[in-house]
Amino acid sequence: MDASYPRFFLGANAPGGFVSRFDHLYSPQEGWFAYILKGGPGTGKSSLMKRAAEEAHCANIPVELIHCSSDPDSLDAVIFPRCKACIVDGTAPHTLDPRYPGVADAIVNLGECWDGAQLEAARTQIIQASEKTSGYHQRAQRYLAACGALQDDCHRMIRAGLDLDKLQRFAANLCKRLFSKAGGAPGRETVRLISAVTPEGIVYYEDTLKQFCDYIYVIEDEFDSMGSVLLEQIRDKALLAGADVISCYCPMSPLKRIEALIIPSINFAFAVANSWHPLSGITPYRRIHARRFLKAGLVSARRQKLGFNRRISRALLAEAVTNLRLAKETHDELEAFYERSMDYSKVDAIYDSLIADIFRRSCFSD
Repeated sequence: MDASYPRFFLGANAPGGFVSRFDHLYSPQEGWFAYILKGGPGTGKSSLMKRAAEEAHCANIPVELIHCSSDPDSLDAVIFPRCKACIVDGTAPHTLDPRYPGVADAIVNLGECWDGAQLEAARTQIIQASEKTSGYHQRAQRYLAACGALQDDCHRMIRAGLDLDKLQRFAANLCKRLFSKAGGAPGRETVRLISAVTPEGIVYYEDTLKQFCDYIYVIEDEFDSMGSVLLEQIRDKALLAGADVISCYCPMSPLKRIEALIIPSINFAFAVANSWHPLSGITPYRRIHARRFLKAGLVSARRQKLGFNRRISRALLAEAVTNLRLAKETHDELEAFYERSMDYSKVDAIYDSLIADIFRRSCFSD
């Protein structure tokens, strides 16, 4: 697909198991409508969303893609911000059901397009492939849990030596230059993930940062411990100043730790760089070296423990990725059973109705 699309994730293969942030996909209270796709693997959900994204793009309608962390070549959702509409895969592991049926969301059932008799004939193989896929995912999660525990140990060691006052002063001075005085309505926070642990390893959508902002502060943080604290400070001050922000959470801590912050209204973004994702494709506006916020001598005193944790973490992450890759391979086998049973002419008819409904919304209002 066209590389000019902003790309994110909303699901993370994480140390505590799969974490979904799909509750941040759309806002019924702000007039959004979600088309929630249901159906088995291989029923054409991702292909339908890619087709909708291409058609909207050709009509000059802005599009945002949400990729699948278990297969980055597939989509979990496509968002049309101008239309206040989205299409989303509502099946496990990020199961979604309508909150306000017919008013803010609706189910689109692609299961109506399959031949149940063909699926029933492959019952045993489908169950076996599903259980095999699940087993690989469970093993990957166990490796990620061990990796996460070692990373948390590193964070505790580093943050014990963090000079928080110095970091807060730096953030305050920086934000004084970036934002006008606080006042009026606070800004809004949108939650996304810009990276994920996938069958291809760690995938990070660097181009998304450049698509939103011309100026990017890169925070060099080799221990991935202080950058998120700084980003929290900047986020809070941006919101107080009335700026909308996109907070991108780390897939190894998708509920707590921010690894990138995008503030389109001021044309600035901030991103943490480390050995897991060095951000080598970005030319920074400025570099911030997180080590400046550490008390002297802390790293050298704990270098052996930190080095051990990082070596083992890498080995554990590699095993997690191997199992995610095996899970994808067996999932591909599972998809083949459903693909053979599908009547895609019926899927085309569903697509035509769906895209017409999306385009009749506020897409062309401006």
